Amino acid sequence: MAAITAVVSCNANKEEANKSLSIETIEDSATVEPTLQFNPESKLYVWKANFDYTKVQNPTLQQAILNTDSLIKGLNERYENVFLQKDRISGDTLYTFIDNSQYLSNQMGSTGAEVYIADVVLNLAEVPGVKYVAIKMEEGSHAQSGIWTKENFEQYKTVKE
Repeated sequence: MAAITAVVSCNANKEEANKSLSIETIEDSATVEPTLQFNPESKLYVWKANFDYTKVQNPTLQQAILNTDSLIKGLNERYENVFLQKDRISGDTLYTFIDNSQYLSNQMGSTGAEVYIADVVLNLAEVPGVKYVAIKMEEGSHAQSGIWTKENFEQYKTVKE
């Protein structure tokens, strides 16, 4: 088993928060690929992250959806077993939480949890003024609370659908 821990050291103001928030993914020999169903009717996304480290931009993207409420609604439509909620925006950081993170942190597998977090961050960090996305959740086998930026997911390359 290999454990990977990613902590973002954002700036002096974020340093203390980063000590308590991190993500840990654990690679299991029996990794279960989750079923992620994207609602084709939903137009509330900027990016759609994929298991192969690619991301696809919404071809019908409209400026009107570039706000946290619309994008969180779109994420919740896509991941019906994970319910992300907005707490607040403070400075350049959007604080979110998942009350029941059991499915995300224990049932989606390491790859599923990573793709979910990539989707959340890649979308919400597109909102003007949001650079950091904090997600608070109960720790599980595949994910725990953390603060991320788009730069944490630079390995996701843009492709056309």
